[in-house]
Parts: sequence; C-alpha cells; structure tokens
Amino acid sequence: MFTTVIAQLDPDTLLRLIQHLQRNGQSPDVNAAINTALKFWLDESVKLAPEPSAARQRGYQWKTVFLPEGTLLRSWSYGEHNYAEVIGDQIIHQGRSVSPNQFARSFARSMRNAWIDLSIRRPGEHHYTIASRLRDESLKKK
Repeated sequence: MFTTVIAQLDPDTLLRLIQHLQRNGQSPDVNAAINTALKFWLDESVKLAPEPSAARQRGYQWKTVFLPEGTLLRSWSYGEHNYAEVIGDQIIHQGRSVSPNQFARSFARSMRNAWIDLSIRRPGEHHYTIASRLRDESLKKK
C-alpha cells in the first residue's frame, strides 16, 4: 500500500531524473525512481550514522588520559586506601568534585604528584593501574 505525498522538485532535478532513467533503459516512472532513491539514501545514512554507544561518553578528561564514568581512583596514604569515583564528568570524593591533584593532596602532609600517587581502575577492569602508565600509553597512541 502506498501513501500519496506531494513533493516539490525543481525542474532541473526532475529533468535530470527523467534523463537518467531514459539513459539507463529504465521505466520513466518518477514515483518508483523517487521511492528507490529515498530508500537508498536512508539505507546509506543509517550506515554512516554513529552507533548510539559511540555518542559522547561521559567521563573526566585528565590531560591525555580519559577516565570514563565509573572509573575508580585510589590513593594510598598513611596506611590506608582512599577512593574517588568518576561520576558524570567529574571526579567525586566525599561528595565534592575534585581534580586528580586535589584528590592526591587531600591525604598528604606534603606535595604529591597525582600521576605517581594515584592508581586507576576503569569500568570492566579487574586491577588498578598507576596513572603515569596510563599517561605513557595514551602518549604512545598519538
């Protein structure tokens, strides 16, 4: 069953369509040609469209290292581990948004280097990785 739709075509496009159909020995049925062209165009645009999972992923961009939402950050200080988590686009520790450096310094009585002091566990990973290793890996990819 077909639905009738009125569409306006500029004369040049209509003429080119009819000439194309004639050159290729096809029926000059403009309706069938437009229907076929639209199906082709829709199929191709679906192929080119990004997958929903490829849409912008939430997470925290730390220089060259991307920490997706759900990533855990761990710091060791004075005999205990401290944790923060990437929620949305922020690193959250004890209910407030912090930078990696602020998180690393929050337990120390001295200056800290977050790249050396923090370990990272991204979603789906089973082990923590020192942040500097992730940074080195991200730089190698560039």
